[in-house]
Amino acid sequence: MTPQQALLGALLATLVFSSAPACIRAVSLDTVSLGIVRLGMASAAMTCVLIVQRKLTLAELRSWSVHTWKVMFLVGLAFGIHWVLFFLSIKVGGAAVGAIGFSTYGIQLLLLGWLLGLSRVTRLDLIGLALAIMGTILLAPEFSWDNQHTQGLVIGIASGFFAACVPLLHQRHSKVDVHLRTWGQFVVSLLVFVCLCPYAKWDFRSSDIPLLLYLGLFVAWLGHGLWIRVTTVLSTTTLSILTYLYLPSSLAISFLTLGERLAPQMLVGTAFVLAANAIVLWNQAKSRALEAQLPEPT
Repeated sequence: MTPQQALLGALLATLVFSSAPACIRAVSLDTVSLGIVRLGMASAAMTCVLIVQRKLTLAELRSWSVHTWKVMFLVGLAFGIHWVLFFLSIKVGGAAVGAIGFSTYGIQLLLLGWLLGLSRVTRLDLIGLALAIMGTILLAPEFSWDNQHTQGLVIGIASGFFAACVPLLHQRHSKVDVHLRTWGQFVVSLLVFVCLCPYAKWDFRSSDIPLLLYLGLFVAWLGHGLWIRVTTVLSTTTLSILTYLYLPSSLAISFLTLGERLAPQMLVGTAFVLAANAIVLWNQAKSRALEAQLPEPT
């Protein structure tokens, strides 16, 4: 996959992810049971892919190195913890706090990628990132700084940290087969949610089935499967700014499908995010830095 193809894939994956909030609000399952269902579908679908590719035979399983098992476990654990903390931040502090806390994902990914030598960061990149953060704050509804919101914000920031670890792990271990990394991410994160099964409330309606299939197979399996591929190719600087397209895109989809009102400040915030993406992507393309600086195999 070329950097240009990966960029188009990342934009497509972001659009797919942006459709999830409107769908999640429409289903009756709580966050834990929904996480189990979505990850269960994605894990099952990815297992079928590996079976067809004959990568889950007994001989293949025996050939997997300790390093391969370790990588699959780490990406799945990081992804699972990210989802749990993100859901918890929304439950404790509300949707606005969850969105703002998770918005630190971009800056954390940028700094971690730079520290690990996976990307280059310029002053123009930092300006674009600052615009994206301001835009996200404008997009999120108002909230007060009481104890509950502060706790939710801290949890949201922690969620952003683990989310930032996922693409870094994929880039650091890009030599491990991408299908195995994808399978490991889904299966191990599913096990994280299974541990929370006692807290799940299985309120289910038959009308939820189409949306659950979409969330599990299209958003979780295909969307995150595509995102794993592009995160292995694109630099962390490019990825960090692309993630800020998620919130304005999801608000736009909610407006079109659910009729939710967009306040004037949200339109300004959207303009900030779009301008930030244009600045960083232009700067990265100009400096030929769209592609990740993958480590040499050891």
